[in-house]
Amino acid sequence: MIQLVGDFDLSTAGELRQLLMKVAESEATATIVLDLSGLRFIDAHSIGLIVTAWAAAKCRGRQLQVDGLRGVPALIFGLLGLEPLLAYEAGSNEAGGDSVGRGGRAGGVAAGWGSGGGTNAAG
Repeated sequence: MIQLVGDFDLSTAGELRQLLMKVAESEATATIVLDLSGLRFIDAHSIGLIVTAWAAAKCRGRQLQVDGLRGVPALIFGLLGLEPLLAYEAGSNEAGGDSVGRGGRAGGVAAGWGSGGGTNAAG
């Protein structure tokens, strides 16, 4: 499971892209779960990165799912119609954990990096 924490925008896009593609292309697990319960904000570019990682995982016969949507991120995923596509199904195999993001303005993590967003691997 990969936990995204804080805010994700252009300032965190590079790290998020690297993490998501690394996990999507790895052979570690059949199901990748992104825990977004600690996410406060996500921009369109970062959502696009999640969709790109979902497609990369799907091409490899794997699943990428999101869990814990709430607040603004839940509203945005709902408006884009992505919840049914990416919704986490309990009981699925979960990927090993990594975390990305920053705690302050642009994403935040338990281990933390930067001043805003982050990811935290749990699972």
